[in-house]
Amino acid sequence: MARVPTAERRLQFVRAAARVIAHDGLAAATTRRIAAEADAPLASLHYCFRSKDELLQEVYYYLSRDYAQALPPVPDGGAGLGSVVRAHAQRVWERMLAEPHEQVTTFELLLRRFRVTADEEPQALAMNRSMYAGWVKSTSELFESAAVGAGEPVPENLELAARLFISGIDGISMQHLADPDPERSAALVRMLADAVAGSFSYAEDTRTATAR
Repeated sequence: MARVPTAERRLQFVRAAARVIAHDGLAAATTRRIAAEADAPLASLHYCFRSKDELLQEVYYYLSRDYAQALPPVPDGGAGLGSVVRAHAQRVWERMLAEPHEQVTTFELLLRRFRVTADEEPQALAMNRSMYAGWVKSTSELFESAAVGAGEPVPENLELAARLFISGIDGISMQHLADPDPERSAALVRMLADAVAGSFSYAEDTRTATAR
């Protein structure tokens, strides 16, 4: 049997853990269950990860820091910030529809801080913050690059707009997972993108309003 490279094996375990958490809940995501889902030896999992917490940390990274890298490229072409916001919303939503378990796992992980002991809560909260930091960073960088690439000013409230985008996707995803309606959800995603594109504020707008 061919040896699986460590990096590839680690990714297999991370993806398997995401599926197990989505299907069975965080409490049921034992290392043995994850290894079985990955169709790999339990010893291999313990070789790749020193502990279950380390594996969970990688799942956080996979769903946040590394998430944008797994999406198809945005067809920018200097079309401008508003166009990129709409294209990004569409590709994120297509990923949610293709891999809904990732969103379920995300919710499970974010709620973990309410299911641990008081001593463990600070670490769980820190992991939540790191997850959102990954999303906000990648989204803000994408929006800023789109503005600069099109010769547009960079919005003053770029980070808040990125957070609005992320919270909107989370909310639409939750509603869709609870009560699927493809047409309604697609319309909501388009409305969200339009709302975010219309929410950007600029220093020039402030100066003009003050002059008036």
